[in-house]
This record gives sequence, structure tokens and C-alpha cells, in this order.
Amino acid sequence: MSGFFSKWHPAVIVIVSGTLFTRAAFFMTMPFLAIYLYSEKGIEPAMVGLIIGVSALTGTFGGFFGGYLSDRIGRLPVMTAAIFTWSAVFAGFAIAEHVWHFFLLNMLNGLCRSWFEPISRALLADVTTKENRLRVFNARYFAINVGAAIGPLVGTQLGTTSSMTAFYITSLAYLLYGIVIFGTLRGYSSSLSGGEERKFSIKSALTVLSKDKVLAFFLIGNTIVMMAESQMDTTLAQYIGNAPQFENGIKLFAYLVVTNAVTVLILQYPVTNYVKRFQPMNALRFGSFAFSLALLGFGLSTNWVFLVVSMVFLTVGEIIVFVMSDVLLDDLAPDHMRGTYFGAMSFRSIGFSAGPWIGGVLLSTFGFEQGFYVFGCLTLISLTALPFFQYGEVIRKNVARSHSVFT
Repeated sequence: MSGFFSKWHPAVIVIVSGTLFTRAAFFMTMPFLAIYLYSEKGIEPAMVGLIIGVSALTGTFGGFFGGYLSDRIGRLPVMTAAIFTWSAVFAGFAIAEHVWHFFLLNMLNGLCRSWFEPISRALLADVTTKENRLRVFNARYFAINVGAAIGPLVGTQLGTTSSMTAFYITSLAYLLYGIVIFGTLRGYSSSLSGGEERKFSIKSALTVLSKDKVLAFFLIGNTIVMMAESQMDTTLAQYIGNAPQFENGIKLFAYLVVTNAVTVLILQYPVTNYVKRFQPMNALRFGSFAFSLALLGFGLSTNWVFLVVSMVFLTVGEIIVFVMSDVLLDDLAPDHMRGTYFGAMSFRSIGFSAGPWIGGVLLSTFGFEQGFYVFGCLTLISLTALPFFQYGEVIRKNVARSHSVFT
């Protein structure tokens, strides 16, 4: 064990270990926020969806500014400012009373995440050799999913859906993480301020979208897929927690979150290795279809077995979409515009922001007793991603064919 720790830069040890610790605390509270807002605060599902979704929206645009700040003043100051603010945000959830409190706090939650997460990943790349980066990023992803498997089980024991006191524990976890980051890494601050950033701006990203039709179709399809993926923490949480056909719905939802995390841990490598043999757009269509099947399955399920099977389908779709999106983006982006293409990719979070509100409107319209109609509508919306991926693939092949003719 001592040999393992001596092999890596202290930043790697701190971030990977801290990720497991803080993600367990995060998943102990945040997945249950939608249930709490509806059942304890009496907030309408559509408004709950807006509160949950605003986090992704502020994160999308806040990430641009966070990257700029990290260039100007260094990674460590931005990371520590974000993590200490994040701790205060979680403490704020514990004492919040009114709708606007939760709305503002989740805006800040998304902003802190958009500043801390990308910069911490960039920092890992800075201090790790190229041949070891994949191992480090996989270790971080593994830590996230272990935390996601532990947190919900602890959250149900602490009664997170009926009381916000568990948010104090989450706040303390992030505070301790911030202290460890600052105390351990400040001596390395000079070596952590460098590294190449992916330079992009909102204007340049929009310009690329207007010129690259393949990227535009891909991004529209991906935005719709993100809308489908976002239903887990909002629409599904409220539905399972309040639908009369499910006994102990809150505990059942916690087990579904654990199922999601464990399925990622088990299937991440075999699914990734299998789908990489296909063209990225074709793989994305399969992943999008898996999301649609999962949503339909949630609407048709009347017991925990079918819910678990549906969650496995959703997780497989999640693995495929997230992995193959990066592969496709790498294929599409010219070397001198890679940063701009990755910047354009961040716009897909609009789907992650709009999805909870759409699901909330459907819950308000049909009610918790009509899961088939709620998730049936979401399935139909999710399926609209398929033609966009198809059109993008057709254009990509035509462009490749024309290049081969002229060369």
C-alpha cells in the first residue's frame, strides 16, 4: 500500500480519495431532494423540476467562466474557493425554507460543480504522465460510483426525505475535503497552475455549430438524450416516492440509485469495449434507444423487479452515450479547434436542465397514479433523438465520401 501511494502525486491521492468520500455524502442527500420538496414542502412537481434543473443550466454557462479564472489565477485557488462555497451551499439546504431559497442554492450547487469538477480533472492530467492518465481517470470514476452505491443506503437510514439535517453531514464532508485539498496541495501550487486548457468561448462554440452540421445534429440528439437521463433524480424520484402502487417507495428509489452505480461498476468496461467496434453515431442510437426502453419500463413497472431491469437498461444507455460522445467528438474536432468543440458539447446540458421541468409538468398533469402516461410521453420525446443521430451519420458519411473522391 505504501508503494502504491508513493507512486502517485499527492494531488491524485487527495482527489481520488476525496471523491469517494464526498460523493458518498452527496448521494446521501441530493437524490432525495425532489422527494423532500414535494412531500414535505408541498412544492408542485413542475416547480420541483425547475429547482432541480437549474443546477445543470448554471453549470453549463458557469463552466466557461471557471475555466477562464483557473487560467488567470491558477487551478488551486479556484478549486478551494469552489469547494468551500459548495460546503456552505449544502449547509444552506439544511436551513432553507422557501422556494426561492432552494432555487438559489441549487443554482450555486451547479456553479460550484462546474468550477470544481473540470478543474480537478485537469489537475489530475497535469500531474500524471500520459500513459497513466487513463488509470487515474478510471480510478476517479470508480470512486464516484462506489460513493453512489453507499450514499443512498445511508440517506434512507437518516431519513433524508423527511428531514434536511443530513445535509449538515454533506456540508461537513465537503468542508473537510476542502481543508485537505488546501493543506496538502498548497505547497505544490506553482506546479498546479500550469497545464494546457481547452480554450473556448460561447461565441466560438455557436460559430462552430452553425458551420458543422454533423456536430449540430449530434448535439441536438445528445441534448434530447440528456433530457431522458435527467429523469432519474427528479421525475423518477418523485414518482417512486409517492406513487400508491409502490410500498416503501423511498427505500425502493434508494435501491434503484444503488443499482445504477453498481451496474456502472460491473458493466462499464465490457460495454465500452463492445460498442467501440461500431461507428459512434450508430452506438449513440443504440444508447438512446436503451434510454427510451428504460423510461417505458418505468411507466409499465408495478413491482421492484421490473424497475431494477429498467434501471439496468438506463445505465447501459448512460455508459454508451457518455463514452461514445467523447469518441465522436474526438473524431469530429480538428486539432486546432478541439477546445471549441468541447465547449460546444457543454450545451447538451440544456437537456439536463429542461428534462426535470418537463417531467414535473407531466406529473402535475397526469398524477402519480398514471405512470404509464408520464413515462410514455417521456419515451416518445426520447425517441426523437434517433433521427438526429441518423441524419448526422448520413452527413458524416457523405463528407467522408467526398473527401475520398477528391484525394
